[in-house]
Amino acid sequence: NVDILTDLNLNKLFEFHTKRQPLISFGVTSRETSRYFLFDENDRLCGWRNTKTGDEIISVSKPSLIQKAYSCVVIFQPEVFGLIKQTGKFSLTETYLDLAKDNLILGFDHSGDKLVDVGKPESVAIAEKLFS
Repeated sequence: NVDILTDLNLNKLFEFHTKRQPLISFGVTSRETSRYFLFDENDRLCGWRNTKTGDEIISVSKPSLIQKAYSCVVIFQPEVFGLIKQTGKFSLTETYLDLAKDNLILGFDHSGDKLVDVGKPESVAIAEKLFS
């Protein structure tokens, strides 16, 4: 996403993706947010949760799920584009959860890396301090 600044090591994400061979791999962290993707113990995407509204979507049922925050850095296998059912303007969250039912989608945990959402004006000063 264009409003995310991070020092996530893209080589490590690519290595993770190449080794595990999912349809999609995306960066996640253990930071606090109100919206989380839910993963099993093998990093497989299983659902989504909004802690403010209580909304939850489970795509793959598992006994215990781990919350991780989406970092907006993603690797797609080219065939993903033929599998997307949504048209027009849509949320990638919906697409990920839909595809997770029948495809392996993994979260790459890069907790500890710098990450700032600069989509809000007040975040620019934080980013300047973090990345200077």
